[in-house]
Amino acid sequence: MTQSIVERLTLKTRIGYGIGDIAICLYWSGVGLYLLYFYTDVVGISGSLAGLIYFIGMAWDAATDPFMGYIAERTRTKWGVYRPYLLFGNIPLALSFVLLFWVPPLEGSSLFFFLLFANLLHRTCFTLVSVPFSSLTPRITSDSQERTNLTGFRMLGAQTGTNLMALLAFPIIFWVGGEDESMGFIFLASVAGITAILIHSITFLTVKEPDNDQGIERVGGSLADAAKAIRRNKPFWLVFSATLIVGITTIFFGNNLIYYTKYALDLHEHQGTILFTSGIVAFLSIPIWWIISNRLGKKITWLISSTVTLSSLILFYFYDIKTLNELLFLVAFIGFGSGAGGILFWSMLPDTIEYGEVLTGVRSESSLYGFMTFAQKGSIAIAVLILGWVLDAIGYQANQAMSEGTIDNMKIIMTLIPILGISCSLIIIYFYPIDSKMHKDLLRQLQKEEI
Repeated sequence: MTQSIVERLTLKTRIGYGIGDIAICLYWSGVGLYLLYFYTDVVGISGSLAGLIYFIGMAWDAATDPFMGYIAERTRTKWGVYRPYLLFGNIPLALSFVLLFWVPPLEGSSLFFFLLFANLLHRTCFTLVSVPFSSLTPRITSDSQERTNLTGFRMLGAQTGTNLMALLAFPIIFWVGGEDESMGFIFLASVAGITAILIHSITFLTVKEPDNDQGIERVGGSLADAAKAIRRNKPFWLVFSATLIVGITTIFFGNNLIYYTKYALDLHEHQGTILFTSGIVAFLSIPIWWIISNRLGKKITWLISSTVTLSSLILFYFYDIKTLNELLFLVAFIGFGSGAGGILFWSMLPDTIEYGEVLTGVRSESSLYGFMTFAQKGSIAIAVLILGWVLDAIGYQANQAMSEGTIDNMKIIMTLIPILGISCSLIIIYFYPIDSKMHKDLLRQLQKEEI
């Protein structure tokens, strides 16, 4: 344990792990940014049905994450604990992504059940890869600051994947499909899947799990034991709750932005530029938040970055947007504040593992990651289900001119709801107790128990 406290990761390991999240986020942002739009404006189903399919698929994804975590942390192979899933899980994942964005020659209930099947299949394949990938962070290093640094590289990769999908998706769709966007989506999904397979092959080769057990030997007990240990872990539940609330509420902005751009501002041809602007600013802000987190701590950084995001959403609500440049400025402002989210989320989570282990004697490593991604995906499932209903309720009809009332209501739900959620998260994280000193003390206690 002493060695793992002072050990620093090589640049090769940091970059290899970081680029792995490019692959993860090609899938994640592809679904998050475009699937609801694909269902309503390309397949042609109602917002309520689209939201229901999205909800069931994401709820299934969320529910299977803890079980995948439980299975993954008990896997033992010559390639390691988590790395085999990167090697063997990516081809099924890529194929399921292509199927997800295929418009079948079906109608009515047959169409509905096919779309649901494709969604469930993709979510299952995504869980098979994403949970073990995320669980590599505490496996690779037990040092809190090193985890922040590793997560910084990972978030650079994640934002790169998101930026690529944001910038290139609609240009590819328009280039390949023209007015037939369905052909463009198939081509986009195929390119993303092949790219993800290549990237995770590099991650598998460059990231090595430690020869020593580094905490994984302390994983034990049943799934019920892990659940009981997690239930007593207060820092985990604070991060869990804040993530859940922010995830539920901010999806109303992210998923509505495409609709608002297309129908309120008549800027559909600029979708790639708009989404990329938010993404690239978030990407460029990561080193800034990274430095702030190392100097001021994760909790203070969360409070600062959330305040920036909150302020930008308030400005978006009150400002009467007329031009592309005005919209770009506002989404850039929002992107800057949100850039800290990934670093904080994925670096605070590993620290709660040692906290829970000291408190309960049970190390719930990948199970805890599974429960956390359960919160993240569950929040999105609920939010998109509600969003689908709300779109129908305010009078949204795909590829039709919208009334002024519909446009006004669209702006209200995409700003005021996230404002409320971020405000709640600020209050919750204020009570988060783990800082760098406390985490080092936790590691020392675990070291004494091993002796």
